[in-house]
Amino acid sequence: MGEVLVAIAGSPNVGKSTLFNRITGGNVHVANWPGVTLQRAEGHIEHHGIKLRVVDLPGTYSLSAQDLGEKVARDFIVGEKPDVLVIVVDSTSLEKSLYLAIMTLELYTRVVIALNMIDAAEKRGIHIDVRGLEAKLGVPVIPVSALKGIGIGVLLDRILDIARSKIRKEPLRVDYDGLETYIHRIEKILRDEGTLKRYPARWAAIRLLEGDEVLLNELREEDPELAERVKYLREKARIDLGEDLERLAISSRYSLIDAVVRSTVTRVKLAAPSLSERLDKVMLHPVLGPLASTLIILVTFFLIFAVNTGFPLNLLFDHLGYEELAGLVEEYSLSGILGTFFDWVSSSMVDWLTSMGYSGWAVGLLSDGIMGSVGTLASFTPLLLMAYVFLGAMQDSGLFPRAAVAFDNLFKKFGLSGRAFFPAALGMGCSVAAVVSTRAMDDDRERMVTAMTSPLIPCQARLLVLLALASAAFSNPLEQSALTISVYLLSFMLYLVTSKLLNKFIFRVDYAPDLMMELPPYHRPSLRVVWWYARSNTEHFLRKAGLLIVGLGVATWFLLNFGPSGYLSDGNIADSFAASIGELLVPLTSLIGLPDWKYALAFEVGFVAKEGLLITFSAITGISDPVEALRAMDLTPLRAVSMALAMNYYVPCLATVAALTTELRVGKYVFLTVLLEMVLALLLAGVAYWAGYLLGLA
Repeated sequence: MGEVLVAIAGSPNVGKSTLFNRITGGNVHVANWPGVTLQRAEGHIEHHGIKLRVVDLPGTYSLSAQDLGEKVARDFIVGEKPDVLVIVVDSTSLEKSLYLAIMTLELYTRVVIALNMIDAAEKRGIHIDVRGLEAKLGVPVIPVSALKGIGIGVLLDRILDIARSKIRKEPLRVDYDGLETYIHRIEKILRDEGTLKRYPARWAAIRLLEGDEVLLNELREEDPELAERVKYLREKARIDLGEDLERLAISSRYSLIDAVVRSTVTRVKLAAPSLSERLDKVMLHPVLGPLASTLIILVTFFLIFAVNTGFPLNLLFDHLGYEELAGLVEEYSLSGILGTFFDWVSSSMVDWLTSMGYSGWAVGLLSDGIMGSVGTLASFTPLLLMAYVFLGAMQDSGLFPRAAVAFDNLFKKFGLSGRAFFPAALGMGCSVAAVVSTRAMDDDRERMVTAMTSPLIPCQARLLVLLALASAAFSNPLEQSALTISVYLLSFMLYLVTSKLLNKFIFRVDYAPDLMMELPPYHRPSLRVVWWYARSNTEHFLRKAGLLIVGLGVATWFLLNFGPSGYLSDGNIADSFAASIGELLVPLTSLIGLPDWKYALAFEVGFVAKEGLLITFSAITGISDPVEALRAMDLTPLRAVSMALAMNYYVPCLATVAALTTELRVGKYVFLTVLLEMVLALLLAGVAYWAGYLLGLA
C-alpha cells in the first residue's frame, strides 16, 4: 500500500486540531490553502509500516460552502478524494456535533467517526452505544480522547482498514419526507444528462434544492439550460410544500440526529462525592485494591458459572448428599437447557433424515457435523454473553477502571499496564472474550502481547476438565484442591512472565506503556449501557468467528467418522482418520507420559473445545460419567498432573484461534501464539511427569 491520504474534519471546539496534533506528534508543515488566507496544517506519520499524510481541514459546521472554510473543506473532499476522512464529534454534545457528520456521510463514504472527549462524557455520566452508533451511521465509530491519547491506536487501525477498502458502498440516506419527490426528479435529470459527475447525484440534488449557489454556478457553467430547469423545480417545490426548502432539509437531518441520539445515548445518576471517596480509599489502595478487585472477579465468575453450567453449586450439592438437586441445577442451567435443546434437534433431524432415505454418513454430517457444530457455538454463547454482561456492569459502575489502576504497579514489572488486568480477568470465564477485549487497548504492542498471552489463563471449560482430572486421580479433597489452585497460580505467573519475554525478544521493547485512563465516577450500572456492551461484543465475535467454528467442527466430524475404508458405520473411532493422526502424535504425547493414541485423540478433539477431551474418553470407554471414564483409562496421579498441564496450556479451543486471527490480523503472530502454547504445554507437562517419574511417583 502506498501513502495514505487522511483528512480530519470537524466543527469548531470539538478537539479536531488537538486530535490532529496527537496523531502527527508535532511533525507538521503549516502553509495557506491555495488562493486563500486560511492556514493549512499537514503532517506525516507511519503506522504498521504504512505512511500516512494527514491534513487538518478548516473547522466547519456543515458543507454548505456558505463561507470560505466550508468551501475549502468541501472542495478538498470532492477534489482530492482522501483515502480516509476522519470526522471528529464531541461525545459530550452529540446532538450538536453530529450535523457535519450526517451531511458528510451523504457525500462521502470513506469515513471514520472519532468520538472525541469520551473521557469527559463518562465523567458526566453520559454513555454512548458505540456499536449502535456504527450501525446507524454505517461507518466505524472510535471513542477517543485527543487530549489524553486514549483510543488513538485503535483509530489508526480503523483508518488503515478503510484505506484497504473495508468500507460501506453507499452514502448515508436521510429521509427528507416531502422533498423526496423533487430530489428523485433532479437526481434523475443529473444522471441522465451526466452533469456534476464529481458529486453523488442524490447529494447534488439535495444541495441544489437547498439553494447551494456554488453548486448552481457549477451547473450553469456545464449546462445553463439544465440549471434553469433545476431552478424551476426548486421554486415549484417551495410553492407546493409551502416552506423554505433549506429549513426542511435541515429539519430532516436533525430529526435523524435526534433519533440516533435517543437510541444510542443514555445518562446515569452519579454517586455522591463522599461515597466515591470512601470507595476509592479501598479500590485504589496498593494492597487492598488488588485484593478487593480479585474478590470481585471471583464472585463475578462464581455467578457466571452458576447460571451457565450450574458449577460449582452442582458439586457442592452433590458433596452434601443432594444428588437429585445437583442434577437439577446442572440440567436447568443455561448450558444444560441448550444442550437438551440441541440434543432434541439432532435426534429429530436423525429421525426425519432417516425416514427420507438419506444414507448414514449424510445423516451424521447434517445432524452431528453441522448441527453439532452449531450447538457447540450456541453452547458457549451464553457464557460469552454473561461474561460481557458482568464485565459491562463493572466497567459501567466504575469498578473495573480502578482495578486496572490497582494492578498497574505489578503489571508494569512485566512490560504491561493495568489495562492487561481486563483480559486476564475475562480469561477466567472465556478465552475468546479475553482475546476480543484487547481491542480496546490504546497501545498496539500491548494489545498484541496481551491477546497472545491471555489464552494461558484457564477458562471455564478447562476448569471443568481440570476438576474431572483431579477427582479421577485423587481421592483426597486437599490434593484435588492443591492441583487446581497450583494450575491457576502457575497460569497467572506464565501470563506475566510470557508477556515480559514477548516484549523483550519478539517486539524488542523494554518499557511498559503508561496507564492513561480517566476514572469515571461511581454509579449504579445502567441496564441499557450494560446490554449495549454485552450485545455488541458478543455479536462481534459471532460474526467474525462463527462460520470458522462451524466449518472446522464439520472437518473434525469428518476425521472422526471416516477412515481409509470410508464411512465408519459401526462408529469405531479406532479406525478413523482422527485415530490415525492420533497414532502419529503418540511420540509427542509419550514425552509427557501418555503413550496411547486415545490420549492423543482426546487432545485432537480438545482443540475444537476443551470439553471434547471428556467427551472423547466417554466415547472410547462407553462410560457417560467423565470422572469414571478417566479412571477407566488407567489414569495415575502423575499422569493426571501431566495431562492437566498439557490440557491447560495448549491451544484453548478453535474459537480462540478464530478470535486471535481476527484480532492479531497478522498470520505469523497467530502461528507464534499457537506454537508458544504447544511448546509450553509439552515442556511443563514433560518436566512434571519425568521429574515425578525419577522421584518414584509413577
